[in-house]
Amino acid sequence: MFMFMDPKRLFYVNAAALAIVPILVWLLTGNLLFAALTVIGLVFLPRKIYTLLRQRRIDRIQQQLPDALMMVASSMRAGLGFAPALEGLSRDIDPPLAQEFALVLREQRLGVKPDEALENFNTRVPIQDVTLFVSAVAISRDVGGNLAESMASLSDTLRRRLIMEGKVKALTAQGRLQGIVMALLPVGLIAFLSLAYPDTMHDLYHTPMGWIVMGIAAVMEFLGYRMCRKIMSIDI
Repeated sequence: MFMFMDPKRLFYVNAAALAIVPILVWLLTGNLLFAALTVIGLVFLPRKIYTLLRQRRIDRIQQQLPDALMMVASSMRAGLGFAPALEGLSRDIDPPLAQEFALVLREQRLGVKPDEALENFNTRVPIQDVTLFVSAVAISRDVGGNLAESMASLSDTLRRRLIMEGKVKALTAQGRLQGIVMALLPVGLIAFLSLAYPDTMHDLYHTPMGWIVMGIAAVMEFLGYRMCRKIMSIDI
């Protein structure tokens, strides 16, 4: 994932949030449990956001790759070599795949071997589609063959796979939504009861036994949600 941000500034922002936000939560609520939960959330939230953004980028690259490989095949059939075809592709397509191909070409200009530059691309985008692309190029360099036809065939295979994945996601969408609703329902119920009956819910937030109950409930919620995600996750 390309992040156009100073790492030091990002670290300072995260450290400031860890120092300030829990204190504000404690001053506003008067509850140390909420402040502790805020600290835990701020510790894990940046990594979770990074993971989501990285996965979104990888998914976008996976969607762009079939059309990109077909464009490479068409350029090579017209007489261009692999590197010029890749350079033209990096100018014509949209990010993030254009950024990755541009980085591959930039590494080659700096003296990195072509196979190594493609392996670096596969390391940054560790999905099977990119692995197949890198392997096809490497095999063509080693033993020869019609790389344009290989790119066209691989493009068709990846496109069919994307269509199948789309059908699977559509069929499992209801189950994934049910998992989200079931995970959020207890949280919404607790929030409603806390607003409607604060005296009744007081012991849940201000006694050790209440904290233990909330901890057990949170763990069970997390395990149930992960189980639903696991059931609805189908590899193709």
